[in-house]
Amino acid sequence: MFRSFFAAAIVAVISSTATQSNAQSYPARPIRIIMPIPPGSGLDIVTRVLAEEFGSHLGQHIIVENRPGGGGVIATQSVAGAQPDGYTLLGAAGSIWLILPAQKGKLPIDVNRDLVPIGVMAGGPMTLAVSPKLGVSTMSEFIALARSQPNKIVVGTNGAGTLPHFAARVLAMKADIPITVLPYATGGTSEAIRDIMGGRIHATVEAAFGLRSPLQSGEVKLIGVMATERDGLFPSIPTMAETVPGLSLNTGFTALAAPAATPAAIVQRLSESLNQALRSPRVQERFAELGMQTRIMSPEDTKAAIRRAQEDWWPLVEEMSQKPEVQRYPSHVDDRRP
Repeated sequence: MFRSFFAAAIVAVISSTATQSNAQSYPARPIRIIMPIPPGSGLDIVTRVLAEEFGSHLGQHIIVENRPGGGGVIATQSVAGAQPDGYTLLGAAGSIWLILPAQKGKLPIDVNRDLVPIGVMAGGPMTLAVSPKLGVSTMSEFIALARSQPNKIVVGTNGAGTLPHFAARVLAMKADIPITVLPYATGGTSEAIRDIMGGRIHATVEAAFGLRSPLQSGEVKLIGVMATERDGLFPSIPTMAETVPGLSLNTGFTALAAPAATPAAIVQRLSESLNQALRSPRVQERFAELGMQTRIMSPEDTKAAIRRAQEDWWPLVEEMSQKPEVQRYPSHVDDRRP
């Protein structure tokens, strides 16, 4: 018995020493950030902007890899099951923590158990952007038009289960408007914008940073911000709550996470380097151009913020999951055009 105990103690000491050594030499090779969204989306652009500065502070190249599909399950599960050595990270929108667990029922992963938050990469409220051809300029006008033509207004979003998709459904429910919410399994918001330009759909719900280019070109226009107060980058755009009391969602964020068993020293190193990158003038300037807000948070603060948001969101997501939803428009979509 003594020999068994002694052997176990030696193994524990060796394991602890190896972990400390790995943490001290980290990072020794490139790091991957896996994202559950397609290339070219606003979140993808933001992460690639940040990755260069983030990597310079870590002293290693950071590779951004897109793995869309499964409502985010594919990318999230691949990171949760990766070696917890700090070389495979997840960069994902809040929907991974706030919507996916409550909406999908039994999942192959538990985000609170299988992932450890590192920090918040960026944030920004959801917004409603419409085609200029729709002929509306305010939330009141949009609501009136939708009610006058039930289910004919098609709002395209990122894939089912994402934050924009859920936010569009909340908009329909809280404003009591019969709109068709169409989640794009591939292409996401980028494909929705193309369909708005082609006159096939009429609006989209997305964070402002994901709409920066089409807003600048005039292909879409903002008519509402889904937050409790007006956005500093778009102070002239009213919040949706100014028209529909209670219609606000303030948890538009993108967090960085690692497999749960990742050593605390590595998580701390990643957190410090991430926050240094977020404070850099280059990233601050670029994020401002994209309509993003930086949030400097520790791993502990990030975890606590996610938990608080889950308490608010999960009951609402479960309620929404019980409601029927129109997710497809027919091939004769032109006939549905207002």
